[in-house]
Amino acid sequence: MQPKLAVKMTSSEAKEYLDEVNARVIRRWNEKVTQGAFMKELKAGKLPLSVIRLFFQNWGAFTIEINTLIAASYHKHLGFFKRHTDLLAPFGAKVADEFMHPKPPGHVLVMLQTAKALGLSEDDVLRRPMLPEARTVLDFKRALLWEGTVAEWWFSMLTEEPIGHWAAAWYRALTTQYGFGREQAVYFSTHEEADLKEHDDGVMGHGSFNRAVMQRILEDGYADVREGYTLEYCALTSVDLYGVMHRGIYEHGITEEKKK
Repeated sequence: MQPKLAVKMTSSEAKEYLDEVNARVIRRWNEKVTQGAFMKELKAGKLPLSVIRLFFQNWGAFTIEINTLIAASYHKHLGFFKRHTDLLAPFGAKVADEFMHPKPPGHVLVMLQTAKALGLSEDDVLRRPMLPEARTVLDFKRALLWEGTVAEWWFSMLTEEPIGHWAAAWYRALTTQYGFGREQAVYFSTHEEADLKEHDDGVMGHGSFNRAVMQRILEDGYADVREGYTLEYCALTSVDLYGVMHRGIYEHGITEEKKK
């Protein structure tokens, strides 16, 4: 059953549809990101540190902007959450988690801690322009938030679950293959926990919260999309653009390595 605007799904119908799309997202992530050259070489300890550094320089800049978009979605989609006030508390906890844990300004601190371990300065991460390939997914999500519908944005956020597993793979690689200590790789351990697990006295894992919102969207009959967009398209295109980020940075980095 494909969701339609103003057609409410039962709880079981919504769950079945969401499970199907989520399974496609996970398969696509494995194809576009996990099995790509960047992640395969990282996990094997064969990716040059300069390429890892280039990636994190761009990823750090990305994380700051994507977190502000998530916070902005609280305002942009307030009408939906007013109808589902039971979701307001976990949504507030999710936003606060990004900006308050372990202390203000939140995850920026652990990101900069790992950046420093990689030899990156604050200027490198906060003020240097991102590579175009690194910006594509950010600009796609920004367009969905400001120009799209509630459903389009939230289905694009199905990527938070695979990002949690991706962060775990990064943490293992840095600590087992590249000699990083736990505190140096703290950004990735923090994000594995935040995206996949309940943490900090009851903050819902971000992936689980996103699925709860999507389920409610389907049950509410709020699955509005624009022409040329579908819920699956928003979810899978987000995955594809994370793949573009990895592939583009890998190609830039390896090209620069060969010039040395």
